[in-house]
Amino acid sequence: MTGPGFPFTTPHRLAATLLKRLWLRTAHCHRQRGWLMFTCWCVALSSSAVFSAETSPPEQVSLETSDRVSLNMSFYPAGEAPTATVILVHDIGGSPTGVQDLARGLQQAGCAVAVPELRGHDGASERVSAALKPQDMKMIAASGGGAIRQQALVRGDLETVRNWLKAREAEGDVDLERLCVIGSGLGGTLASLWTVADWSWRPNTQGPQGQDVKAVVLISPEWAGKGVSLTTALAARAFVDRRPTLPLLEHLPLLIIAGRGDAVSDRLFKRLQAARPQSWYTIRPDGSKTQADRKDDGTPPAGIGPVVYAQINTSLRADKLATLPGSGTTPLALSLWFIKQSIE
Repeated sequence: MTGPGFPFTTPHRLAATLLKRLWLRTAHCHRQRGWLMFTCWCVALSSSAVFSAETSPPEQVSLETSDRVSLNMSFYPAGEAPTATVILVHDIGGSPTGVQDLARGLQQAGCAVAVPELRGHDGASERVSAALKPQDMKMIAASGGGAIRQQALVRGDLETVRNWLKAREAEGDVDLERLCVIGSGLGGTLASLWTVADWSWRPNTQGPQGQDVKAVVLISPEWAGKGVSLTTALAARAFVDRRPTLPLLEHLPLLIIAGRGDAVSDRLFKRLQAARPQSWYTIRPDGSKTQADRKDDGTPPAGIGPVVYAQINTSLRADKLATLPGSGTTPLALSLWFIKQSIE
């Protein structure tokens, strides 16, 4: 989350110009620069209704998992080379429709966005989703079985989406080198579990076949439910250059977005903060900001990704928080700022 890049698309050139001028004035202070980036992103997003280009309607895609569960997915194409590719995972009991405003906002900013309807969620029926068994939940995030990823025996909901995106890459509107995952509520727990599964795929003779995810955003995350837990994701190890690492706990850039009084988000941030003592940030509901002391060059220790905890002054949570409207510190503005900083 450092460096002098100005990752703004054409709709945000005015904010980018302002940022560049102020950036030069704050060359001596990395802390000011980090929050300057966020402030200007909020300005840019508040102007998006005026400067944004037209976006394509979502494509409706039918998929099938390895255990032959049929899935519906809404895909929001970027319309050009994407700024990032995002898999957006709704809360259990929710639906792609419930997070479509966030998906459209991401698309409007140049992201390609895939929003699957998770198994057991035909029309977002709470009655149907309540019938999900622990094994169903684990299967949503499952990826494995064999040495070749594209031929893996176990391909759950999110892995099936990833494979579709991999095939779509040839058309130029998907870039798995810039893949980010956003999960809402218990969907964030599932997104976290799939992320560490993605990082567990080792290279083969054909080259890399895993570690696609470059950043994670969790909105009102749930620690555990229906047989799945963030504890499992935080403890999962992968190998980077033959060295063991903890992708979720230490390595990947991670943003937590929560409403006021969210005890689970507080607990998760404290766990991550302990693992990343020199690379954390907070945004409080009153707008005040703090961050850890950094090294003189403004970079975190090698192999340690930044964690940001953004608290918003609202009682909304999960999918309803994800689509919170406004022109200030919203999940959309925060997610765009974080994604663009993380993939530069």
